Amino acid sequence: MHAQAVPDVPSEAVPPMLSVRDLRTYYRANRLGIKREVKAVDGISLTVRRGEIYGLAGESGSGKSTLLNCVAGAIRPPMEIVGGDIDFAFLSGYGGLHRAPPAEVARVRWRHLSYIMQGSMNVLNPLRRLRSVFVDFAYPHVGGTRQQFERQLHAHLARLNLDRSVLSAYPHELSGGMRQRATVALATVCRPDLIIADEPTTALDVLVQKEVLGMIRGIQREMGSSVLLVTHDMGVHAHVSDRLGIMYAGHLVEEAGTAEIFRNPLHPYTKHLISSLPRIGDDAPRCGLGGAPPNLADPPLGCRFHPRCPLAMKVCSGEAPAMLETAPGHRVACFAYNQSGGA
Repeated sequence: MHAQAVPDVPSEAVPPMLSVRDLRTYYRANRLGIKREVKAVDGISLTVRRGEIYGLAGESGSGKSTLLNCVAGAIRPPMEIVGGDIDFAFLSGYGGLHRAPPAEVARVRWRHLSYIMQGSMNVLNPLRRLRSVFVDFAYPHVGGTRQQFERQLHAHLARLNLDRSVLSAYPHELSGGMRQRATVALATVCRPDLIIADEPTTALDVLVQKEVLGMIRGIQREMGSSVLLVTHDMGVHAHVSDRLGIMYAGHLVEEAGTAEIFRNPLHPYTKHLISSLPRIGDDAPRCGLGGAPPNLADPPLGCRFHPRCPLAMKVCSGEAPAMLETAPGHRVACFAYNQSGGA
């Protein structure tokens, strides 16, 4: 009996792996009677399609890691989700992992949703050998006998060019690059549907960085997983991401296919990020962006980028621009484009 061919379905017609709708996450504190509210993520909507790597870029403090923590359900005071929904293809009806009962969270984490954290030493227990870490995180989801699990684990490590001897090592006995490879292996051993990667190449040299990125891309393609990748390095996004969202001061300001973003950036902030990249043979001086990111405890009215924007108009200081599509798959929140259709 032959398997039936599955017809090609446009990606837009397939339900996304992750859907974030009007997410608002604030840091709220009350110290000595003084209330403070930092609007770290303020009204973000995006989708991550099945089988794609969706990248998030933006300078430090733009809200990227806060958004990842919300998706992962890692909500700790003073962080608080005050509005919006987060839906997964593998978990529906709750509006976010943070609202799901503990049994559902335990079922989903590592088996359907995994996390490559920033800095390998943050996830690997320094007092336990790597074999014990893999058993703690992955064995309850993989099941079978311990011997079967060991065989599957050895095959997975070989797929990522890691020798099985690393399982007998403590984290401090491995180099930074080896530890980061081990965290990639840990995040993918259960073949999850969605992988969150938060600055996965931080503090790695260029050659190791390229190898780790190649591992992530290769294993993602093999498993068909979706990846939500956060890094401030636009060069990394150019190498790995399929689509790219640009964040500034808690807002999503532009989104398009990665090649389209680099070929035709629209938002002034996106243009600055791309123009700041070094290019071989180009020794022209790079101009820094004037001003500083806004205080998210007291953000400016209107477009949060307008105090630093070379295209700022009167409307920008009084009204926040909507995120509108200027071309198929290309959205931007900028009055220079969504009023006149181009600048």
